[in-house]
Amino acid sequence: MRSKTISVTDEAQAHDREFHAIFSAARQARTRLSIRPHRAITPLNVTSYLMAQAIVLPIVLCGLIVWFKPVLFDFWRQCILFWSSGLHLPFSLSTRINEAGQYGLQLSGDLDGGQLPNATILAVTAIVTAIAFALSFRLKHASFPLRYPLRIACVVQFATLVYFWWTPTGFPYNIARHSEELMTIGYVVMLATPLMLAVGYYILNQSLLKKLFYTGVILSFLAVMVPHQVLVQALIMQHFSVLFMPLLYICFGAVFDALVFVALYSWIASNASANATI
Repeated sequence: MRSKTISVTDEAQAHDREFHAIFSAARQARTRLSIRPHRAITPLNVTSYLMAQAIVLPIVLCGLIVWFKPVLFDFWRQCILFWSSGLHLPFSLSTRINEAGQYGLQLSGDLDGGQLPNATILAVTAIVTAIAFALSFRLKHASFPLRYPLRIACVVQFATLVYFWWTPTGFPYNIARHSEELMTIGYVVMLATPLMLAVGYYILNQSLLKKLFYTGVILSFLAVMVPHQVLVQALIMQHFSVLFMPLLYICFGAVFDALVFVALYSWIASNASANATI
């Protein structure tokens, strides 16, 4: 019995010596390595050339966006008109020139507020919104971050329901006006893109051509996304009700465009070289 105890003790001591030997070797190897911190926490070395890029590029790019604004809005309206025929959306161009000197969008039957909600839509929407709000309390673990955006959306929809219950025929907006404002929001986000990239991307040690290329990718994505964003929201409101216009405007308007920019910026920043902050 005593010999077994000694054998177990010797084996434990051997394992302990082996562990300490491996730990000591790893510690010595670590002292010989020079590990550079991640570029996200590395101090930037902004040279005068990079600073000039961060100043000149936004000025030039914003100037081009302002210059091509009429062409951009014409492209968006023509894209909406092209797809609306197949989606049974009676969009057309107005016969009156707007403040920007262009013919804006109009929707047939949309002059008095669009598709106003009836009692059935109000009741069903209230029930679904209440269920969604109750389900937000059950979101846990990986889905926990969705709890508060879902509650915000429910609060917005509850407020809209209360408004339509009290003033069912007094809604001052229509789908065409909403669509034009969505395009304006998209244009503002595009105009702000070079300014935001100047702060976090143009100061990186990247080639000028690569910066221009990725800026063009982001602007092109937004230019294609905006008219289709308008179409999706107009389709929802035309076939359901303008009851959802405030929710679409607040949660899937400027906020959505900003989130799209953040996602695209994260993508191009992650593609930056390892020495981008040197």
